[in-house]
Amino acid sequence: MDVSIDKVPIGAMKILSCYREIQQILAGKMPVPRTMEFFLSNVCNHACAGCHSRYMHKDEDQFLDFDILKEVVTDFAELGVEGVEISGGGEPLMYPQIIPAIAYMRARGLKVGMFTNGTLLTEELSEFLVENVLFLRIAFDAGKPATYKKIHGRDDFGRLTTNLETLVRLKAKNGGGKSSAADRSPSVRSSKEARFGTATIGAKYLVSTKNWMELSRAAERAREIGLDYLQFKALRASKFTPEGETLKQAEEEAEKARQLSGKNFQVFGSLEKTKVIGRCFLNPIHPVIDAKGDMYLCAFFHHRTDTHKIGNIYNKSFPENCYRERHSKAFRSTTPKDTAVFDCPLH
Repeated sequence: MDVSIDKVPIGAMKILSCYREIQQILAGKMPVPRTMEFFLSNVCNHACAGCHSRYMHKDEDQFLDFDILKEVVTDFAELGVEGVEISGGGEPLMYPQIIPAIAYMRARGLKVGMFTNGTLLTEELSEFLVENVLFLRIAFDAGKPATYKKIHGRDDFGRLTTNLETLVRLKAKNGGGKSSAADRSPSVRSSKEARFGTATIGAKYLVSTKNWMELSRAAERAREIGLDYLQFKALRASKFTPEGETLKQAEEEAEKARQLSGKNFQVFGSLEKTKVIGRCFLNPIHPVIDAKGDMYLCAFFHHRTDTHKIGNIYNKSFPENCYRERHSKAFRSTTPKDTAVFDCPLH
C-alpha cells in the first residue's frame, strides 16, 4: 500500500509503532495513550441505516462542553498524547465550536484527524480543515444518489461529491497535489515531520445488504474526484450485515474495486470478520470521550456503559480518570466476545 501509515486512520501496521506502550501494558502499567478520540456531538444531520450510535442522538447532552474540552486537551497534551481523532457519536461538524476546538488542539502540538459524513462542509470550513488536520475520512457509502439516500436518509449525494471536489481543489492549492509513493512513505516522512496543509482525504464505504453492489462504482467516482484512498469494511451487528451468498457477491465486488488501485489512489479493506483469539490489551493507547463527558476504554467499547466506562471528565480530570483503579478494572474486564462485535483495526 502506498499511503503512509501516519496519515491513514486505520491499518494493523500502526501497531508496530506502539512497541513501548505494549511493553508497559504487558508489565502491568497503564501507558500514556497514543491517541485520544472524541465524540464531540450526539447530534447528526443524517439517519443512516445500521448506525450503532443512533441511540445517542436523542440524549439531552448533545455537545461536549468547550471549556471542559480545553481542560482535557491541555491535560493529555502535557502527558504526552500525540494525536486526536474526532468522530461520533453524532456528526462532528455539528459541534458549534469545531473550528476553535481543532485550533486549540493544534496549538498544543497535537495531530488531528476527523471522520465525517462531509455534507456540512463549506468553502471556509474545508480550507481550515485541509490546513489543520492530518487526515479527513468521509463516509462515501454509495455509487448512486438513490442508494445514498436509502443509506443515509438524506438526498445529499450531489452535495457530498461537490464538497469532496472542493477539498481536493483546496489541497492542491496548498501544494498538496498527488505525490509519489516515495513522498508518502513513512520512511521519508515520519510522524514527527507530518506536513499540515496537505491533509490525506479518504473515503469510507460501509458495506451492507443495501449497497454492496455499488462498491466499485463508488471507488471509481472517488478516484475521479481525486481522493487519496477508499477503504471499505462490512457493517456489523445489524440486520443489514451481508452474509451467505450476499457476502460472496460483495467479496467479488470488493475485488473489482481493488483493481482500481494505482500510483495515486488506493482501494483497500476487508469484509472478513475479525478473528479474536484473546481479550484486548491494546485499548489503553486509544480511549474515547463522548459528548456527555463519559470516558471509555475505546470507541469499540462505548456501548457497554457498565463494564467498560472509565469515568467522567466533568467529575474528575483526565489524569485522574486515566490512572485510577476503575480504568484498570475496566481494562481487565474485556473478553474476546466483547472485542469481536465490531472489526477493530488493532486485531
